[in-house]
Amino acid sequence: MENLNVHLFHFCPECGAKSLATAGPTSFMCRTCNFKFYLNTAAAGIALIFNEKKELLVSRRRRNPAKGMLDFPGGFAEPGETMEACLMREVKEELALDIVSMNYFCSVPNVYTYQNVTYHITDFAFLCKVDDFTPIHPGDDVEDFYFKDPGRLEKSFFGLESPKLILERLWSMKPNFPPTKAGE
Repeated sequence: MENLNVHLFHFCPECGAKSLATAGPTSFMCRTCNFKFYLNTAAAGIALIFNEKKELLVSRRRRNPAKGMLDFPGGFAEPGETMEACLMREVKEELALDIVSMNYFCSVPNVYTYQNVTYHITDFAFLCKVDDFTPIHPGDDVEDFYFKDPGRLEKSFFGLESPKLILERLWSMKPNFPPTKAGE
């Protein structure tokens, strides 16, 4: 795996010398002072929320990367935050919904480029239960939202790789599709 950020980082954050060199796919080493720094994998949560019609909640991204493309609700975990707390916060910020329970579904790798920095991400998907959809409205980085039959969604509708992988995992569960909702 190549270091996707080699074009961006040249100056050492420790000594200031223009002597950073790639030390691995996510690390750099200063040739002057031997300082080494890492762009470690980040964690993000993805909420798979089904309504009573067994339709899956998807959102349209308001910002780049993948502006205008479909995504699942969720986002990056903050330092010190559990994945469960991350999802509860993100779904509240993005759609004004309260998750009442959740069960782990799967994890998938992702690559996320933001402002020319490429991050390696591990996305953790959870089946989430919401009791009340009446307050739903787009917020934060969500342009719009839809409830869709997951069997009719196409991978090409999604702009990032991890939702495509999660959708494939959902499809592979037939005839037990959609999976049992969290909390039931």
